[in-house]
Amino acid sequence: MPRALAAALLVAAALAAAAGGATGRARWFHSPTGNIECELNVGRGLGTYADCQTFRPPQTATLRANGRTRTCAGSRCQIGNGPEGARTLPYGSSIRLAPFRCDSMRTGMRCVVASTGHGFTIAREGTRTF
Repeated sequence: MPRALAAALLVAAALAAAAGGATGRARWFHSPTGNIECELNVGRGLGTYADCQTFRPPQTATLRANGRTRTCAGSRCQIGNGPEGARTLPYGSSIRLAPFRCDSMRTGMRCVVASTGHGFTIAREGTRTF
């Protein structure tokens, strides 16, 4: 193994250890209005999922890599805030991470497992799974 590659692998291992062993990736983004916030998470210790929420009304939708979706509506939903630097996903734009693709639409956010088409839409009007 070349020395440069071995050194790079050692640095990567040290960075992963410093981060608690986390080697996954995540993307946070929100709709242009800010009412919908989403997270795509792959292999960061919490599993692999696409998760979106609306503030008004309070609701959530979580999609797993196997296509299963869990939704919640009303005051029993756990609504949180994403990181300050979350990206605004303009209408008509998409974001991808591993198995997921989310599309920002004027009518809400649509997230799917790209290979199967299973997913959800979330908007002020409610959530729908497919």
